[in-house]
Amino acid sequence: MIGHPVKHSISPIMHNAAFKKLKLNCIYLAFDVEPEDLGSAVNGLRSIKALGFNVTIPYKIDVMRFLDRLDDSAELVGSVNTVLIRNGELIGYNTDLHGIKASLEREDFIGDRAMILGAGGAARAALVSLLDLGFRDILIANRTLKRGEELAAKALGLGASRAKAISLDEARRCAGSCSLIINATPIGMAPDLIDETPLTSEEIPRDAVVLDLVYNPLKTRLLREAEKAGAKAVTGLEVLIHQGARAFKLWTGRSPPIDAMYHAALKALGGGRA
Repeated sequence: MIGHPVKHSISPIMHNAAFKKLKLNCIYLAFDVEPEDLGSAVNGLRSIKALGFNVTIPYKIDVMRFLDRLDDSAELVGSVNTVLIRNGELIGYNTDLHGIKASLEREDFIGDRAMILGAGGAARAALVSLLDLGFRDILIANRTLKRGEELAAKALGLGASRAKAISLDEARRCAGSCSLIINATPIGMAPDLIDETPLTSEEIPRDAVVLDLVYNPLKTRLLREAEKAGAKAVTGLEVLIHQGARAFKLWTGRSPPIDAMYHAALKALGGGRA
C-alpha cells in the first residue's frame, strides 16, 4: 500500500492474515510516500513485479496518471484505490465502491437525501454508491468549496436530481435533513485527529444512518455522537473488509478468507481476539 500517512493502517495485518490462512507465499507492506515521490514509487512496484498495491489518502486521484489503464469501476468513480500489475501493465480499480455498497445495502433509509463529508477519492466512491442505492438529493460538504462543486456536478451528470456543494460549517446546519451521512474525510482518524468530529449528536437526526470511512479507531467520535443521537452507526471496518476482499481476489485469483481478515483487523483495533 502507498499513501501519506500510512502508520494508522491495519491493511497489512488484514491481508497478511489472509495470506497465512491460504498458505500463500505473499506479503503486504505499507509505504509512506512523499507527494514528489509518487511516480517513482508506482514505477518501483512495477519494476519489482509486485502482484499489485492499494492506494490510500491522498493519492487516489493523483495515482491515475501513472497507470496504463482503468477498470470500469475506476472510470465510473474517477479514483483508484487498488492496482493490479499483470504482465507489467498497471490496471487501476476502485474496490471502495464495492465496500461502501456492501456495508449499506442492508440498511433501511427514510428519504432520499444524503450528505457526503469530503470531496476526495473516497468521497467519489461514496457518491456512486449513493446513486446506486437510490439517493437522488445529495449534499457535498468540503473544506474547499470548488472541489465540492466539481463532485456535485459529477453527481448531476450521473443522475442525481439535486446536488449541492456546501461548507463544513453549513453541513452542521443541514445534517438534520439527511437520512444517510458518510464521512469521507480523515476527521476522527487516529492518532492526530481522534478527538475531532465533523458533526455532533445535536446535529445528527435520530433516524439517520451514519457511515464513517475512518476505521481506526473502530468507533470514531462521529459514530459515538451518532449513537448518542439515536442514529444507526456503521463502522469503516465493514468497508475495509469488503473492499479488501475484492482487492485480494484481484491480486491472487483466490476467494478471500473473509473471517480471517475480519478477526485479524478487529483484534488490531482492540475490538476482539483473532
